Amino acid sequence: MKTKLLINKLFAYSESKNKYFYTEFDQGINIIYGKNTSGKSTVFQMLLYTLGINDNNDYLKEIIEEGAFLRVDFQVINNRESEKITFVRDDETIFIKRVDKPIMRFNGIRANQSAEHIKLKGFLHELFNFTLKLENKEGYKAAPIEAMFLPYYIPQSVGWVYLRKSFSSFEYYKNLKEDYLDYYLGIESLVDRDKKQELERKLKSKEDEIKFYLNLENSNDEFQITKLVDEEFVEESLEYIKLHSDNQVLLNENEEEYISKCNEQSYYKERLSLLRKVSRHHKKQNPLEGACPACDRELSFSITSSYKYFQEENDTEAEMVKCKAMIKKLQGEINSLGKLINVRKENNLKTYGILKRYFNHNISFDSWLNNKVNIQLIHDIKYKLGVLSTEKITIENSLKGFKTEEEVQKSRISKSKEFERIFLGYIDDLGVKTLKEDRYISLYNISAFPSQGVELHKTVLAYNFALNKLIEKTDGIHRFPFMLDAIFKEDIEQSNKNAIIEFIGKNKPNDTQLILSIAETKENEKSIHEYNKKYFNGRAKLICIGEGVRERAFLTQYDGSMENYLDETLNIIN
Repeated sequence: MKTKLLINKLFAYSESKNKYFYTEFDQGINIIYGKNTSGKSTVFQMLLYTLGINDNNDYLKEIIEEGAFLRVDFQVINNRESEKITFVRDDETIFIKRVDKPIMRFNGIRANQSAEHIKLKGFLHELFNFTLKLENKEGYKAAPIEAMFLPYYIPQSVGWVYLRKSFSSFEYYKNLKEDYLDYYLGIESLVDRDKKQELERKLKSKEDEIKFYLNLENSNDEFQITKLVDEEFVEESLEYIKLHSDNQVLLNENEEEYISKCNEQSYYKERLSLLRKVSRHHKKQNPLEGACPACDRELSFSITSSYKYFQEENDTEAEMVKCKAMIKKLQGEINSLGKLINVRKENNLKTYGILKRYFNHNISFDSWLNNKVNIQLIHDIKYKLGVLSTEKITIENSLKGFKTEEEVQKSRISKSKEFERIFLGYIDDLGVKTLKEDRYISLYNISAFPSQGVELHKTVLAYNFALNKLIEKTDGIHRFPFMLDAIFKEDIEQSNKNAIIEFIGKNKPNDTQLILSIAETKENEKSIHEYNKKYFNGRAKLICIGEGVRERAFLTQYDGSMENYLDETLNIIN
């Protein structure tokens, strides 16, 4: 079942400057608008900052230095049950209030590697059933909080140019694209992969142990002599002698075959040599320009003689090709037989040496005692091999429950095909030139797009909406508000603005909030209402920053209208 985040309120207050910000969010569409540099992006950054993300701290330096604390009220919806939760962040401390539970406090969370921030990350992972792990130089570790928002947040700074660059903290992870996409598309989670890799390590360990004990038993000459001498191993001793005898018979057969193959190859070498001579002499007998080899007179031309000449030439060349192929084939067989003969000779020398020691073996108390010790060791080895074999079978059965590499690759191809269909449809809707190369349309191959300006902007928009659509179809993956900061670039003309906003209205996610920002001044405020009416049926919540005329207007002078809410927030902190 999906776990969803629904943001209700954002509140900021600076006691030293007596400034504040407050807004409420609708469950559906929210449009933040205002003048350029008014503070629209700050709304997104503050939401993330309050939830424990430190990636945008440099952008928020001015507000943080004013001593402002932030509060976000949201709902976590899971299996149709809703829980109201409040996060309050005061510089390096986060306070979490849950209904009928004591307030949680995390101190010193500005550094992502701090113990308190790691605890906070663990809390959020559990809250949203988030299990993604990413690989860095220390191995696979729980993914940072930013990874929870990565597919859902497109920032103004780099989000409309680069993919998976909404946060800077992912630069040091290996295989980010594959691990990230596999998780969000439900192909293979790192929880499964960790378990699978652990089982594979155990299986390899068991196989190595089995190999060790088998080598110990088979390569120890004393063990082999014990089996030949002791009455307990009469059958094994007879089998050992028979094995030596059979190996000698096979060796003789291999040597005979080796000689036969060498003779056969010599025949084809001689035949090839002869054919080469025939070919050289034959070229001089061309009816068109050849001469008699005996008297040097020119040969008389006729269709019959010409046909016969070329037929013989083709036959000679075909025979030469056959000879070369047979020589090559026989050489491979000779090499294989040579290796096999050497192995059989080495085995025969070893078994013969053991047999020789067996027939010269003098029975004494010491030798008898040594034999009995060896017998016990042999029994122990056989017992250990039995236990290891059983454990190996158990592990192999457990591994059958996990996807193989081939199955993972097959799932990726399937998801890529589905993405390609959605993505190309979106590109077409936006009027972008169709992409054809696999590196630009196959999900697991895409790193960048071969376009710029408004074309790139619309292509990235289509990519993110297509990916969001795929994630929506994935069971068990958390769903966060789709946050699109600055959906219009400064140089986008009105027709493209209309195309973009129409596309968003048509393809907005139905299961999550949509929060987007648009740069519009007071003079053009009418267009915001027109967008809302025409493309969102007038249902969007409009949030204006700085009345459409002021810059750096995220915080405004406090007017005393939030006293009860402010007191409640201070009570949480205190």
